[in-house]
Amino acid sequence: MNGSAENGEGGICPMRRNRLVLLVLFAALLTVYACKSVETTSAMLHNEHGNYPEAINQAKAALAKNPDDAEAHFQLGFSYSMTNKMRESYEEFMAAARLDPEGKKEDVENAVRSNWAKHFNNGVAEVQSENYVGAANEFEQATLADPRQIKGWLYLAKVYSRIAGEDSTYWDKAFEVADTLQARVDMDDEEYGDVLEIAGGLLIRRGQKDEAYSLFEKLLLDDPSNFEIVEAVGSDLIAEQDWENAAVFLELAADARRKTDSEDFDAYYNLGVCYGNVKNYLKSIEAYQSALQLKDDDKRANYALLLVYYHGEFYDEAIMQGQKYTEMFPDDPKGWQVLSLSYNKKGMKIMAEEAFLKYQELVGGE
Repeated sequence: MNGSAENGEGGICPMRRNRLVLLVLFAALLTVYACKSVETTSAMLHNEHGNYPEAINQAKAALAKNPDDAEAHFQLGFSYSMTNKMRESYEEFMAAARLDPEGKKEDVENAVRSNWAKHFNNGVAEVQSENYVGAANEFEQATLADPRQIKGWLYLAKVYSRIAGEDSTYWDKAFEVADTLQARVDMDDEEYGDVLEIAGGLLIRRGQKDEAYSLFEKLLLDDPSNFEIVEAVGSDLIAEQDWENAAVFLELAADARRKTDSEDFDAYYNLGVCYGNVKNYLKSIEAYQSALQLKDDDKRANYALLLVYYHGEFYDEAIMQGQKYTEMFPDDPKGWQVLSLSYNKKGMKIMAEEAFLKYQELVGGE
């Protein structure tokens, strides 16, 4: 009774149902292929079977007959993807989306996203294995697969800059990518800060310090809380011992920190180091004093201030700072040495000798 109820008038037996589904699918396929040209249909079939060179030939033949054949453009884009021709693939996919936005846009975006992700992730893997030339090749392909993606250009600029440290021919490539980044990036982009950091650093590298300064000045005027971006550029310049340029950008960042009540000991200390190395002693003193207002017992900042007073020929201040330093850190021979030299500069021979004896005692009489 149950079996007859399922297969009787009110139901369809499983075998008949499956046969109907197959007939519907077959009819749908016939409809799809019937709407395509012979060449487009052939391209689809060749792509399905992995014969990409012939799929390319057939898609091109279809487009020669009808340049507005969206499916032919899509199939050609797919073939180019599978043969690693990213620039051509992107162009064909975009043509398909433009000609048939309703039917093709979603498929196109999925395909383009897949191509970009493949090469971008390969590039990241190459960076992790320190194969920077290989990483550059992958990021180049990523920018071709989807030139709209800022992140691909950003990583390419970073890798080019890394390689340029050993092969200077890569600087021009890095500069070109930096220009592209600046032209493409918007303030709303997630990578906006990172883009400005590397673009600004590369502007400095090619001697366009004023342009870089204007770039960061505008950034901080718009939002002073972006000071860390500018500080990062200054830190990179410190690593290269480009003290003069580092001071310019660290000063810009320090001003933004003051505006946002975010003053920082290390920021002022690094600024003092930069000014000291270019013999701008007044600015160096000012920076170290600002650092010590935030951390007055820091040994390195107190000693750095002592040295700057001495080298800047502010001997009265050097004596006062030397006395303070030797009281705070009596076991550091360097403090006694500079204090002795400072006393000598002021003709205070007895006190100079006493300080020097203390210095000798601490270094073992050497």
